[in-house]
Amino acid sequence: DKNVGTGKTVTVSSITLADGDNGGLASNYTIASGQTDTANIIAKTLTATASAENKVYDGNTTASATLTFAGLIGSETLGQTVGATFDTRNVGTGKTVTVNSISLADGDNGGLASNYSISTGQTTTADITVKTLTATASASDKVYNGNTTASVTLTFTGLIGSETLGQTVGATFADKNVGTGKTVTVNSISLADGDNGGLASNYSISTGQTTTADITVKTLTATASASDKVYN
Repeated sequence: DKNVGTGKTVTVSSITLADGDNGGLASNYTIASGQTDTANIIAKTLTATASAENKVYDGNTTASATLTFAGLIGSETLGQTVGATFDTRNVGTGKTVTVNSISLADGDNGGLASNYSISTGQTTTADITVKTLTATASASDKVYNGNTTASVTLTFTGLIGSETLGQTVGATFADKNVGTGKTVTVNSISLADGDNGGLASNYSISTGQTTTADITVKTLTATASASDKVYN
């Protein structure tokens, strides 16, 4: 058969003699076919071009890659399971992706994985994009001070694993005056690198979170001055 294997039977199915040297005429001889021997059919080595998908930062280097094979016979196709990795886990554009493992599977039109071999090491490029975080805001009450500035802390949702981030938050009360349960709105957020591998450049976050807090009355002190008067 046509497929890869060792010690495969080879059978002579036809022999055509031709005139040779030293007076050897084919017409003077006859020979029957049917002789057998053994030989190997070895796997055909394929090459491949890799393409990889962009992904959102997820804290690991795993990449999703697809191979386009070169060297398949006729219309045969093969299935594939590909293991690939980005050069680092962090956000970036045009990052190198390297194929580390390839498992071939039988395909269509007679394509058998056992008839082919392929080496790893193909490279391509793809992007890791920032992961978008959400956050819940909490604000501290303050004593009336004539401005709307509020002190807010964010609790992030969406951080990978045990990563943490630093934060600098700008927020304002709805107005500057005393009141309870006043709306506080986050207007600016600056992320900073945190612990356990948390890099600000791997994340993004939008502003606009709201919460409530109180502006309490400011307690005054006073110095008294009195006027002299005539006995009355």
